[in-house]
Amino acid sequence: MRQRERWIRAAALGTCGSLALVGASAAAQTTIAPLVGGEDPEYEIAPISAGPFRITPRIEASIEFDDNVLASPAGTEVDDIEYIVRPELGIRVGDNEFRVDLEAFGQFSRFNDFTTENSDTYGASLSGSYSPERGTRLTSEVGFARLAEDRGDPEARNIAGPGPRLIDEFFSNLRFRREGGRLLVDVEGEVRKLDAISAIDADRDFTTIGGRATLGYRVSGPVYATVTGFVSQRDFVLPATVTEPDRDATTYGGRVGLSFVDSERVRGRIGVGIFQFDPQDLRLDERTGLSIDASVALLLNRRNAIIIDGFRGDVATFRQGAQARTDTRFSVVGQIEMRHNFYGRVGLRYRNSEFIGSGINEETYGPTIALEFLANRNLSLLAQASVAERTSQNAAEEFERFRTSLTALIRF
Repeated sequence: MRQRERWIRAAALGTCGSLALVGASAAAQTTIAPLVGGEDPEYEIAPISAGPFRITPRIEASIEFDDNVLASPAGTEVDDIEYIVRPELGIRVGDNEFRVDLEAFGQFSRFNDFTTENSDTYGASLSGSYSPERGTRLTSEVGFARLAEDRGDPEARNIAGPGPRLIDEFFSNLRFRREGGRLLVDVEGEVRKLDAISAIDADRDFTTIGGRATLGYRVSGPVYATVTGFVSQRDFVLPATVTEPDRDATTYGGRVGLSFVDSERVRGRIGVGIFQFDPQDLRLDERTGLSIDASVALLLNRRNAIIIDGFRGDVATFRQGAQARTDTRFSVVGQIEMRHNFYGRVGLRYRNSEFIGSGINEETYGPTIALEFLANRNLSLLAQASVAERTSQNAAEEFERFRTSLTALIRF
């Protein structure tokens, strides 16, 4: 019965996606299809001015049905309705040459019956950018966010009582990019610290310091051939013990690829290479793997675009028996303008998580669909749905999940 329900839901999503392919008229502001959304004065809101500050507040209010709140195996599912309110605030000072942005959000989630899943999350970031000339930009950002782990994540908590895992994230980055003439230079450094709130999750606390440098040479019009080198150092808070190895490790590697700039049809980058995982503890094995970093947007015409994203590389793991983890993620998403105030997004997503040393691979995949109607310049209405299925050698980690939501987005 559940198999039949799953295919009915998938078929329904496919039908919505087909309807979304119908073309229409001029562009407008949209949250789900920004590549095909333009600047329509009918739906444009000027920021609130207060001296040099430009302020843009907004509120999202959603109701979501989830048929498997805990992402549990077949026969143990619990469904519920979730109510979400998310206020956001943006403050900007400056112009294109020198600009400072402050962004903040809060998200308050309440379940109808399964109240142990309730969560409050929030965050803020401060960023600045300096562009002395066209094609040259220096940017920096620092921020904090308290996040709630999604139950469908590869290593999410799988017990009901404590509720979703809460994690504090601190981050800071600095980036310099220059493109123009024959050469492209793009250099970035980042520090990221993750701190799980619960003391029982102390093994998840770590800091990552990483850097990336890309050098490109223009080979044709907007196309650069690129060479990228990257390195990341992971430092876990908990020290090694007699039974538990030190999980501190360095990952480094390189990729060759293409970068597309100033193109009306193709934007983004694609790179393929290798990564090397070097653990600090001799009890863990080093390894080499395929590295992929791709994000390419294809603008088919003024009303239709396709975005292809791909990633493969080393990520942190906390699962018992796993020495390391390699994730492979791929998605293809279409953005469509159906009318000047009606937009659609449809996509397919896939993720493979390989837990090195445990012999376990997990695959999660499924379609997504979203529709957005701009009622007026202050109000947007969104409908979204997704189907996800995970397969694993560990039957306790498998699940099927269907979620659908309605959202009112209020802009001021």
